[in-house]
Amino acid sequence: MKNILFVILLFTCTVAQAQVKVPAEVAQRLQGDRSFTSYAREMMQYVKTNQLKFADGTPQKRYFEKQEKYLARQLWYLEGRQDANGDIANYTQKTFDAINKYSPPPQAGDQNLVANGNWTSVGPQNMVTSTTSKRTGIGRVDRIAFHPTNANIIFAGTPAGGVFKSTNGGTSWFNLNSYMPSLGVSGIVVSWANPDVIYVLTGDGDSNIGDGGFVQGFDYIRPSIGVLKSIDGGVTWNKTGEFGIIGFYTGYKLVQSPTNSNVLIAATSAGLYRTANGGVTWTLVSGNTSRFYDIEWKPGSSTTVYAATANAFYISSDGGASITYSNSNFDLYFIPSLRIAIAVTPANSSYVFVFVSNGVGENKGVYRSTNSGANFTRLNIDSTIATTDVPQYMHGIAVASDNVNIVITGELELYRSTNGGTDFSLANQRGDATLSDYVHADVHEIIYNPLDNNLYIGTDGGVYKSTDDGVSYTALYVGLNATQYYHFDISDANDSYMFGGSQDNGGHYRAGNTTTFFNTITGDGYFPAFYNGSTSQLYISINKSLYLSNADLTNWTLMTGLDENWYKTVAISPSNNNIAFSSSFVVLKTTDGGANWINKGGKGRWAMITCPSNSNRIYAAGGEDWNDGGDQSEKKMYRSDDQGDNWTEIQDNTGFAATITKITSFGVDPSNSLHVWATLGGFSGGQKVYYSSNGGDTWQNITGTLPNLPVNCIAIDANLDAYIGTDVGVFFKSFTMSDWQPFYNYLPRVPVTQLHISNGKIYASTFGRGIWKSDTHGDCLPNLNVVGNITGVKFYEANVITSTATVAGGDGSDLQLRASNYVTLSEGFAADGSTGAVFRAWIAPCNSGANLTNLLPEINKWQAGTNTNHLVTEITKDKATFKVDMLFDAKASIVAYDEKGQLKEVFLDNVMLTKGDNKISIKGTADWANRKIVLIVDGQVMGVR
Repeated sequence: MKNILFVILLFTCTVAQAQVKVPAEVAQRLQGDRSFTSYAREMMQYVKTNQLKFADGTPQKRYFEKQEKYLARQLWYLEGRQDANGDIANYTQKTFDAINKYSPPPQAGDQNLVANGNWTSVGPQNMVTSTTSKRTGIGRVDRIAFHPTNANIIFAGTPAGGVFKSTNGGTSWFNLNSYMPSLGVSGIVVSWANPDVIYVLTGDGDSNIGDGGFVQGFDYIRPSIGVLKSIDGGVTWNKTGEFGIIGFYTGYKLVQSPTNSNVLIAATSAGLYRTANGGVTWTLVSGNTSRFYDIEWKPGSSTTVYAATANAFYISSDGGASITYSNSNFDLYFIPSLRIAIAVTPANSSYVFVFVSNGVGENKGVYRSTNSGANFTRLNIDSTIATTDVPQYMHGIAVASDNVNIVITGELELYRSTNGGTDFSLANQRGDATLSDYVHADVHEIIYNPLDNNLYIGTDGGVYKSTDDGVSYTALYVGLNATQYYHFDISDANDSYMFGGSQDNGGHYRAGNTTTFFNTITGDGYFPAFYNGSTSQLYISINKSLYLSNADLTNWTLMTGLDENWYKTVAISPSNNNIAFSSSFVVLKTTDGGANWINKGGKGRWAMITCPSNSNRIYAAGGEDWNDGGDQSEKKMYRSDDQGDNWTEIQDNTGFAATITKITSFGVDPSNSLHVWATLGGFSGGQKVYYSSNGGDTWQNITGTLPNLPVNCIAIDANLDAYIGTDVGVFFKSFTMSDWQPFYNYLPRVPVTQLHISNGKIYASTFGRGIWKSDTHGDCLPNLNVVGNITGVKFYEANVITSTATVAGGDGSDLQLRASNYVTLSEGFAADGSTGAVFRAWIAPCNSGANLTNLLPEINKWQAGTNTNHLVTEITKDKATFKVDMLFDAKASIVAYDEKGQLKEVFLDNVMLTKGDNKISIKGTADWANRKIVLIVDGQVMGVR
């Protein structure tokens, strides 16, 4: 008896940065206008206009300068995720829909198999200082949780890289599951009753600081898909019940009852939700759908729960079954405020602390209650402890688990009180990581481990640990490869040398074959470009600026004479390092190693590339200035044949996309500069990749059946094989192939932002999991045996595939088998659909990229009554089980048609089943009654239900 269980599972992988408040006046002007152009223009003009109203160094001026930085991050991401009309798309739903429609889904298998990728992490696995920067940071951590009985086991939640685990107190980390349905984590609970049971609240709440209007309507961050649950220590994950929230939302915190392990409460941007059955069902208990930032259980109590919105404190006296606005007496009124954080301590369970902040340098104070929230007294009136203008993004408080007098607050920096919150002093510095009090800026989590009373901090740079209540800290970076890279470059002299531009963690340098990177410059590192033949000299754009290092990377020189627009692209002449090009709007050229820059016209803000075989030829693309708005006519693509002195527009030539959202990258033939590829972002179906054999004079659309998702980057090898990076991984197409196929075995489900090829390897930067590498594409294997337990997304391809594998990895596990001859599922094969796993197999030529539904045998009429005893079905509301009695070994398909005879679903396609009983189960749908389920054996209909 073979147990083969199939299920189709939707998943999402999204990313963006939404740390921008939309003021009421701008929201009003934008009502009914969802275009990216309008949003960029209105918001950028708003922050720039308000900057001019205040003197340098004032809190108000700093506030609008930071708002501009956050806005630039957001616009960079959203510009490549517009829909076909130029409106900002609900990209999470678009990603969901595209993956659901894409028949041969992603990802690959054996580490020794190169036909579909064998990705491994390059790093960074650790980060150290350099001669040019004393600051360090590896990646943002938003939430931290602890094992209930083992102080050395710690969990860290990241906004884009999933959950990391340490078994040695944070000395080193490993990622629990790179294929979780959502890699944005906003809450972690390790059950005190059984530490193998772990809950994760998804959705990047800290980035979701919109206060209504335009931003809140779209939620430009990693939205929540609810709570994920693991019962095996984090190896596999499944989605729990729905909250019932209409539209997208984010999470902030997840807590568990200290007396009933099945009771949990989630704080979200749309209210508080409670489960009493371990996540099977969730109920709104807050009475409203306000944004709740924090929630805490009173230590040791089964009944008292505290919660907070931006400017209100809530209490429950019935274990969270109902949580209502409290009548707590605050001695000083603190409304309006932007965020409230709560802290409790087992040192005195009656004490409750709240930290209130409203940004713009103003602190509303630390309040303390000594009677379980009945009355609060403001303890601190020092506004310096509120060190950020956006507390919605970074804000927290903790009280020592063994001493009620030690209070730690955090926003941009940490502050420490040793007298119960009356007086605070600065508890860290963020300029020199070689000193013991260094902690990276932007504090998201402050939490004490109750088992050993050690203090842990989660920041934009990673995790930090203090064993002396915030006097000194140790950075816990090793293995925490959660870095968000915009772009990276590799040295053409030695591909083990590379440089990445990371969000809020500056420029990272890899000097040789190591997983430890050097932090060499701070800020938002964007676009690096190595000098030809050098392993250590390069340009890097940081925020609005461009820098050039000296030959041994011991000094950076700021380039002058450039504009002050954000995120500059860089390209260097392949024949002369003194000649380089940079653009954040028009293209600027230097011929003297960066000493002087000359405006050469054209546009290159989106993408720019020089050609290895022809130093005179350059391709560039750019759109309207964010500050000025503009329309479709300002979106340009150019070719220069004279090193940028003159430009020819090529975006309107025959064959190219009629409507351009954003041209994201170029690829060129290393041997012929007229062979050029261009990729597009956005959600215009069928308009992803274009190829020209004549320098862009004419174009050919080679999108094929790629999913309708943004294509972020492309790389071309010497054989003209093309690799593209998308928000869900890498795809491959040889020059002679008719379509694309997945190429992302073992690559986490995160956006791929840049690709480089060197010496038979392909390298990829990601926005959430650092840099990865794989062997380049190889030939299709003649035979492949797929065995073992399958977790994650795997895509195997060979002429003949045999499998005894078990697919039971839960939500996020997805096994795809494609063979040119046949697939045999031998005794022992099982794909347990009840866990949320996905399995599909089909017959198609290797490297074909063919659509599954086109490969089925043609059925012209129903043959009901013909050997129908060979197909027995058991149909329920949620599941259909097919029992197939095979009289002999043969290829079989099971498909569903509607009443009009149109193919609606493929459950099994041309898979070799052996003689005897076979059992196949799939999840049911609402329209089972209108579907005919057909068994096809060797091209003949053998059963109809």
